[in-house]
Amino acid sequence: MIDVSSLTIEPFFEGPAGSGQGGWTARQFSEHLDGPHTFALRHHVPLGDELAVVHGDTVQLLHGDVLIMEATPWTPDAVTTEAVSIEDAAAARSRFVPFLDDDISMTCFSCGIHATSMQVHGAHLGDGRYATDWTVPDWATSSLASSAALWAALDCTAAFYVCGSDGERMAFTVQYAVDQRRAVAPGERVAIVGWNGDYEPVWDGRKRGAASAAFGEDGDVIALARSFWVSAPE
Repeated sequence: MIDVSSLTIEPFFEGPAGSGQGGWTARQFSEHLDGPHTFALRHHVPLGDELAVVHGDTVQLLHGDVLIMEATPWTPDAVTTEAVSIEDAAAARSRFVPFLDDDISMTCFSCGIHATSMQVHGAHLGDGRYATDWTVPDWATSSLASSAALWAALDCTAAFYVCGSDGERMAFTVQYAVDQRRAVAPGERVAIVGWNGDYEPVWDGRKRGAASAAFGEDGDVIALARSFWVSAPE
């Protein structure tokens, strides 16, 4: 028997222009699953429309007949890195300069440069890693909203590493998984780091892997993520 439920990504949670933010969407999808999963992003995420969560041989997120995202059980294997202080992460964010002339920095609720974004602006630490400080937004009052906001911030920090190091390239997440160790609360400050993880620190054609990590004020690991990216055709 096929089990079907639904979810909707509201327009506020836009990532690339016209599409739901990948990390936020993955966390909303995960609420319909048992245990940790890795998420394959197959198509841009429609905003404001009901999406079907279909449990069959795999678990799929569908918009009509279009496959948006597919979830596969995952044994967490994300890697960590040396903790970065809130102060050092904030100093990195102060060096952020928008790059890549595209619509993402204008629209993304997480890393956009507009006033209502979460201001996740990863920039270089000087050791090959990228970092930003981040404050859990006041609107993230439920455990799901605060967790989904964290997943979005981890995704965007990895994006700045992927797109900004080894040459500037536009790229999109095609695989994403998060091992969240504890909850975060509105108003909490977090340091988020993006780096190559256990992948090669250079592009392989149009493909690249990355890791990201969130640390609390005392250096504790809040969450670890791994992601895989594909650059836009040149």
